Amino acid sequence: MTLTVDNVVCGYDRAPILHGVSLHVEPGELVAVVGSNGAGKSTLVKTICGLVGVRGGDLTDDGQSFAKVSPAKRAKAGIVVVPEGRRLFPQLTVGENIQLGRHAAGKRATGDDPVKDLLDAFPIISERWNQQANLLSGGEQQMVALTRAVAARPRYLLLDEPSLGLSPLKTLDVFRLVELVRERTGAGILLVEQMADQALKAADRAYVLEHGQIAMEGPAADVRASPEVRRAYLGVAS
Repeated sequence: MTLTVDNVVCGYDRAPILHGVSLHVEPGELVAVVGSNGAGKSTLVKTICGLVGVRGGDLTDDGQSFAKVSPAKRAKAGIVVVPEGRRLFPQLTVGENIQLGRHAAGKRATGDDPVKDLLDAFPIISERWNQQANLLSGGEQQMVALTRAVAARPRYLLLDEPSLGLSPLKTLDVFRLVELVRERTGAGILLVEQMADQALKAADRAYVLEHGQIAMEGPAADVRASPEVRRAYLGVAS
């Protein structure tokens, strides 16, 4: 059971963004994709969840192609995304947003509810349960977006820039929540993130995306220790 991006080419209109990108995510592992703005990170997420079409290569889930499957059917199969900007329903309460995730889980909603563990570990979510989502801080909204995604019982969870716009303290909270999500759900997590240092510390494996191509891959600790990555993404001279 592996989610695989195999030599994928895609883009917008006639402009290609990804040029033969290949990567994979195993159940229960956290895989980081780091790179500068414009490298194609968000396009990668949109391609896997079905918002951008594949022009070349393939997407497979446990060996079965889903490159032509609709976004709704991908979500129903357990490929769940937390998009950049969180995209909560602003006029609904926290509880109502999370309930929508539970509804999306469908037949996968069996066994213990992983949302309970998240609420126990981060009680601020429960404290805001009856508040409208648009009244929350950015960090609180990101926590709700992650909890809603977990309520959908993901097999694979795609996180697009979860730290975007957050303070350093709230960013740490979000990364703690991501670690807890992996522990409680066993989902394979693809973390696309510009905060390279935090992402590489959290991840098992990592890919560096540059100009729409994979420039480096390997164990996250090795990628983080690379002189090229330290100079380009971690602000370290050597």
